[in-house]
Amino acid sequence: MLDINFVFFHVGDVQQPRLLVKSIQKLNPDSNIYFITDNETESIDGVTNTLRIECDRENLMTSRLNGFSQLKLNKPAVYIDTDILIIKPITLDLFLEHDVYLCLRSYQKDNMITTNYRGLDLSEYSKKSIGEVYPFLACFTYTKNYNFWEDCLEILNTLDKKFHFWYGDQEALRIINDSKKYDMGYIDESIICAVPEISFKRNPPYSIHFKGKKHKKRMIATAEILLGEKSNNET
Repeated sequence: MLDINFVFFHVGDVQQPRLLVKSIQKLNPDSNIYFITDNETESIDGVTNTLRIECDRENLMTSRLNGFSQLKLNKPAVYIDTDILIIKPITLDLFLEHDVYLCLRSYQKDNMITTNYRGLDLSEYSKKSIGEVYPFLACFTYTKNYNFWEDCLEILNTLDKKFHFWYGDQEALRIINDSKKYDMGYIDESIICAVPEISFKRNPPYSIHFKGKKHKKRMIATAEILLGEKSNNET
C-alpha cells in the first residue's frame, strides 16, 4: 500500500479537524499530516507539522490558497477539507495516471446557482447551474507538488474581491482546469468524498463530507462508530 500525505487549512474551532486527523491516523496510519492555520487557533494532536501563517478570516479563500502555497510541499499530497472523515485507506495508487486530480461534482449539479449566496452578488451566473459554474469541489484535491497552488493563488488574486471570501477556490479550479496547463485527472465526488445522505452499504466511498453546520453532530456520531471510541470533542 502506497501512503500519501494529507494537508488541511483550518482556523477557529478545531472539533471537526481533530476528528479528521483521527480518521486519517486510523485508516492511513503511516501518512504525514500537515495543518495550516493562523496564530490563534488551537494546536491539534497527531499532526506531523503545523504551519502558522498570517490569515485574514474575512478572506478565507485567499488565506487557504496562500497557506497551501506557503507550505511548499514538494511531494504528492491530498488537500482536504476538515469536515470530512476518511472511511477507506487513500493511497497513491489512486492517482498514478495524472499530476493533479480534481473532485468532480456529483450531487445537485443541475440545480440553478443561488446568485446571492452568503450575501455575494453572483448575478453574472444567473440562469446557470451549479455544475456549469463550479464543476469542481475544493474539498478534495490531489497534487504532485505545491506549484499547482501557486498558480491557483495567482488566479484568485486577479478575481473580484468577493471571491476572496467565498467560492474563490472553486473559481480558480475551474479556470486552471480550462487553461490545460496541468495534466488533470478527475474523481467523482460520490466516490472520493460522498455526502452522508447516500447509502454506502454496497460501495462505500473513500471519505464522507459532512457539509454545513446541520451535519456537525452527524460527523461526531459517525466518528464514534468509525474510531471505536466515544469522542471527547462533543459540545
